Amino acid sequence: MTSLPQPMLASYWIPAVGIAPQTRIVFVGYGNFSCTPANFQPPYISIAAGVLQQLTLQPGQTQTNVQQLQAAGIKVLLSVSGTRATQMGWDTIPYGQGPNKYADMIAFAKWVQTNLIDAYGLDGIDIDDEWAPTDPQAFMDTVGTLRNFMSGSLLTKALWDDDAHFQTAVSSDAPYNGGAMLSSLLDLGCTMAYGYSFSGQVQAIATYQGYGMTWNQLCVGVQAGTGQWMTPIAEVTQLAQWAVTPQSGSPPVLGIMLYTFSQDIQQWTHAPPNSPGYMYPNANDHAWQQAIVDGMWGPGNWIVNG
Repeated sequence: MTSLPQPMLASYWIPAVGIAPQTRIVFVGYGNFSCTPANFQPPYISIAAGVLQQLTLQPGQTQTNVQQLQAAGIKVLLSVSGTRATQMGWDTIPYGQGPNKYADMIAFAKWVQTNLIDAYGLDGIDIDDEWAPTDPQAFMDTVGTLRNFMSGSLLTKALWDDDAHFQTAVSSDAPYNGGAMLSSLLDLGCTMAYGYSFSGQVQAIATYQGYGMTWNQLCVGVQAGTGQWMTPIAEVTQLAQWAVTPQSGSPPVLGIMLYTFSQDIQQWTHAPPNSPGYMYPNANDHAWQQAIVDGMWGPGNWIVNG
C-alpha cells in the first residue's frame, strides 16, 4: 500500500473545474471501456478528446496539465468507468478456457500499466464500476491481477453498492493475489453516499471498515450542490471536522473527496448560471472546497486557486 498524506482532500476533476491548493489526489474523469465482453481486445479503454488534452503536451506547453499538477505534489489518476451501451465494465472482463482462463485479465492488466499509466505518466487508476452487469468474482479476479502489475501505482475505487465485492475473495486458483480480499488490494476508497445525512455518511464509512478498510484507506465523498444526490454544505463542514477528529488514537478517515461536474461549484446554488461574478477563479467560487479546507485545516487556510 502507498502511504497517503492526512488530512487528504481528493477531487474528481473536469479540467474547467478548479481545485483547492490543499488537494492531494485528483481523479481525472473519464476513461471508458471501448471493447465488449465478446470482442475483448486492445485498445480496451478510450479517453475522450478533452481529457486527452490534459494528458498530452499542447502547443506552447513544456509540461502537460497533469504534469503541472504533479509538480505541485498532487497525485493524478485516470478514473475508468463502464460503458452503458455495451454493458462492458470492471465486472465483465471475460475468462478464458483451461490453462488460459486468466489470459485476458493478464493482458488487460499489462495494457493498463503500459498504455495508460506509463504512457501518460499517471500515478494510478481509479475504478468506477458502473454501467455494466455485476459479477463480484470476475471483478475480484480482475483487480487481483491488476494489483500485481500495478505494484508501483495507486489503485483506488469509488465505493457504492459494492458489498458483494468486499465479501468476495480473489479465486484461489488465480495466478496473482489468490484468496485476497478487496480491502487488501486498494490504496484508497472514496464513498459516494452523496445524498446521505451526516450520520448516514458516518455509517457508510463504518460499513467499509467492517469489510477491512482502515481509516487511512478511506475518504468521505461529498457532492457540491442541492438536491437528492447532493451534500448540503452544512453537512460538508460537519463531515470535514469529523474527518480529522481523533478516535481511539487516529482519525476516522483519511479525509474528504469532492465530486462535481459543474463549471464552478458555486453555480449549483446560484442563478442564473455562468454569471461572471461566480465564474472560476472568482473569490466567491468554491464554497464546498472552502468548507472542506476550513473544516480539516481550520479557518484562514483557504487560498483561491488562481
